[in-house]
Amino acid sequence: MCLRRGGLYIRRVVIVLALLGLPAAWAGPPFITDDPEIPPPNGWEINVPFIVERSRGETDMEAPLFDINYGTPAMGWVPHVQLKLEIPVEVVSKDGGSTDAGPGDMLLGVKWPFLEEQDWRPMVGIYPQVLVPTGERSRGLGEGKPAYILPVLAEKHWGKWTAYGDVGYVVQTANNQRNYWYEGVSINREITERLELGGEIAWNSPPEPEGYSNLAFNLGGTWKLSEQFNLLFSAGRSIHGETDFMAYLGIQMELGGAK
Repeated sequence: MCLRRGGLYIRRVVIVLALLGLPAAWAGPPFITDDPEIPPPNGWEINVPFIVERSRGETDMEAPLFDINYGTPAMGWVPHVQLKLEIPVEVVSKDGGSTDAGPGDMLLGVKWPFLEEQDWRPMVGIYPQVLVPTGERSRGLGEGKPAYILPVLAEKHWGKWTAYGDVGYVVQTANNQRNYWYEGVSINREITERLELGGEIAWNSPPEPEGYSNLAFNLGGTWKLSEQFNLLFSAGRSIHGETDFMAYLGIQMELGGAK
């Protein structure tokens, strides 16, 4: 799998259909594919998941990941945007070998939904991010050099259904890495007032010179525990690629801000 926490990547024809308006009910975590929605002004969305990924000969965990998002108020010419900070605790275990744990690479980002959803038109936004090499590369806990993530996001609602997708490009500066494209699309439905279920399919081109592309799927959902707390869960694997299993289980807190 690639370094991107926001996504893998599906065929361009599918993502185009999603951007034009496939039906489907919310967005972002617990899936890889991201959406253009942001917290309300002065609102916080804090996700604290445990993430596990099993590939050939190795198990990688973020145990936990602190994913902190803040919605800024609009001020004059400065629009309402989301500021993002991700700090992971990485655990890397090799089959028959050692286990290393410690802080991983930090992720900073700004999400700006510059086009609101209206009639047939989807919500559209951009979400530039930078991966800061705070993890120790010699122990497999980080990339060692920065990476830059440049996606476009879109989302459309129909009743109890929501579809959203992203298309992006990752610029990597670490040794033995290459720049790559990714795409993803997710379709979700509100089952009850407290439960939403959905799935995604995603793809990315090879992130390494001798690497492989990945095509993967996830199934999951959100269980509303209270007005401010949600339980997030998903699991899946590669259809084509090296990931045998991946899973996400966490708590989401929505605090402050005008709804």
